[in-house]
Amino acid sequence: MEQVKLEGVITAIVTPFNSDESLDLASLEAYVEHVIGVPGVNGILTCGYSGEVTSLNREEQLQVVSSVAEVVNGRIPILTGVEPTSTRDTIAFGNQLKEAGATVLQINTPFYNILRRGFINNEDVVVKFFRDLAEGIDMPMTVFQYPVSSGVNYPAKTIARLAELEHVIGIKEATSMETYEADYKAVEGKTAVFADNNTYTLLGMLLYGSQGSMVGIGNVGVHLWTELYGLVSSGETTAAVEHMNSKIVPLINTFSRDLGQTKFSFIARVKEALVQMGLIPGGTTRAPEPAITQEDKEEVRSTLLKVGLLT
Repeated sequence: MEQVKLEGVITAIVTPFNSDESLDLASLEAYVEHVIGVPGVNGILTCGYSGEVTSLNREEQLQVVSSVAEVVNGRIPILTGVEPTSTRDTIAFGNQLKEAGATVLQINTPFYNILRRGFINNEDVVVKFFRDLAEGIDMPMTVFQYPVSSGVNYPAKTIARLAELEHVIGIKEATSMETYEADYKAVEGKTAVFADNNTYTLLGMLLYGSQGSMVGIGNVGVHLWTELYGLVSSGETTAAVEHMNSKIVPLINTFSRDLGQTKFSFIARVKEALVQMGLIPGGTTRAPEPAITQEDKEEVRSTLLKVGLLT
């Protein structure tokens, strides 16, 4: 297995579409070049939920990974999200993603299906799933904890066992602080733990010892997120809190407050911000994702002005 170390800011990038909802690979490649040009970006996550993985078919995901790999050209790790179905299918697709240029697989939970949810409490089933992937794909993986969105949560004792697997190089935490602390203690330094909360607890996770962040809202003003991590990692806590309150909290209020519970689309607003900043040409999302509204556009613009991303 290729050795990959994850740390710092990993940007969970959006997937640009043309107005007809087809992939806009040219804009994707230009945007990736912009992101990795920001000092402090140490990785890119393609085809996460912010990248609309659930709206992409397998061939499109391979196209996205291949295009990103061509631009990155080995400069930083490329993570890609995987929506598992069966173990067999996940291994087959994982090997295709590896061939396309991915360096790390983010394994979303296969247990959100109502008939599988009970398995989350069976450590042996969960560990076997990840061990089988490791043997069948032989590449680094991250485990995604996102109980609010998925409805399931790996217990800390299961996380501890997963951290012992050589191929599991990170735990991505979109959780409560309580769950984050339990998981952080459970891994005991055996693997990296990443903050993935697009909310106010992000700073708390970083201060508690997270090895980095991996958030979709981090597309908006990428340098603001690398600055936050830089302040935390250098021990400048007071400055980090001030930066969080003045720059990050306004973004959270506009883009990711009550994430998953709002009528507006988080992804549509993030893409609109990138359009207004001139980073992508269009903010098309794929139905049934709601399109951007005029009210959304105005709120996005107001916030970008407030935090200095527009003048």
